[in-house]
Amino acid sequence: MKRWANDIGPNVRKLRIRLGLTQEQLAAKLQINGSDMTRQVVANIEARRRRVYEHQIRLLMKVLHCTLDELFFGIPPAQSQPSHR
Repeated sequence: MKRWANDIGPNVRKLRIRLGLTQEQLAAKLQINGSDMTRQVVANIEARRRRVYEHQIRLLMKVLHCTLDELFFGIPPAQSQPSHR
């Protein structure tokens, strides 16, 4: 697998943690939204062992409530702490 096949793994983890979700909870939210991603798939994405496809990127953005920039380039430092909504 080429390195660029998954540049978002570490940011998926940060965004998931920012929302206070476990890998299992993220997988459940993805499944509710029509994906077949399991906790193991989420773990492999975060560890950069799995390619992420365009439709999965769109779904991750929706479920993680993030922008494309946050998914690919990270969370700005001022926003890295969980918000109290």
